[in-house]
Amino acid sequence: MLLTPEEVRAIQENPALLDKQVIASQNGWLDVLFGLGSELYVELRPRQQLRLDMLALQEDYYQCFSEHIKYCCYDSAEQFKRTSEGKCIKLKENPFSMVRDKIGHWRHNAMYCNRLFTPYTHPDFKNHNGFTPWDSRIAVSANDRNYLSAYYCYMPVANPKGGLHFDALREGVLSWCKKIRPAHGQAGFTVITDGLNSEPCAYPTLQRHPGLNIIQPVSVMMATEGVFNRIIGVNWLTALGEEILNELGGLSAAKTALEPDCTLYPYPGGVVIQAGSTPQLGDTMVGDVPECYQKVARFTKPVRFEGYSTSGLFRVPKPLNGVEETLKWIRRFD
Repeated sequence: MLLTPEEVRAIQENPALLDKQVIASQNGWLDVLFGLGSELYVELRPRQQLRLDMLALQEDYYQCFSEHIKYCCYDSAEQFKRTSEGKCIKLKENPFSMVRDKIGHWRHNAMYCNRLFTPYTHPDFKNHNGFTPWDSRIAVSANDRNYLSAYYCYMPVANPKGGLHFDALREGVLSWCKKIRPAHGQAGFTVITDGLNSEPCAYPTLQRHPGLNIIQPVSVMMATEGVFNRIIGVNWLTALGEEILNELGGLSAAKTALEPDCTLYPYPGGVVIQAGSTPQLGDTMVGDVPECYQKVARFTKPVRFEGYSTSGLFRVPKPLNGVEETLKWIRRFD
């Protein structure tokens, strides 16, 4: 996505334009979309209840956007008995009563996943692998693994009524944090990739526009094994669980460091920090790194996870090193 500074300013003035931006390969394959995204990570707790709690978050997303959601891909205990119970269905009604029934007595050594989505085809690209700005997923780690669990979702920047989804994203994150009390999380502008092979295509754009995030829950879960009190990064919205917030000095320290430039939304179990009134792209080509994001990054730097050892968060173009580039990227607001 090679934008001129004027085009970047146009997107800041009319963020709905970001929905129209894409990154395509030289052979015309669509690799990257753009939109809004949220990722919340939950520390270890009894998995059976956590699976039900995570489904409640996903049902919130469905109730907000049901007119845009056509499919549900769910796991079930019966799936591991070699039946066809675990499958993808086209939705005719709210599926969550059925999905909860299908969980059953879950295997202790199996991750639980569920997905809501609507296939998306860009009008300029007929070939498409199914990645979409209408997407909601949960991944609850297996009982015998010392991994975080994750809830993550996407939505377009613009809503069908000509407005923006900024309020929906913020209200969703606040509601989900109150219900699930995550260890940490973030939300804002994001790239939406077509999988591992398209991540290198996204990296130059991530380098240029620091306000963009890339949501990589599997990489996060594996890299942070056994570490639940360190955040992945910051964005327009940054969720800090109580343990992490207390390590930083508590709510009073957050207010002193961040207000009035940032808005704080405390809830029982943590706080959500909003960096400015709206999400920002930024543009390193003209030295534009959003100041509010920088303030949040400075405040949270002591609790930032940097323990990437064998691989980074995402694939990068060769011959770049994934760990080195990941560390550069997560330090982009320093």
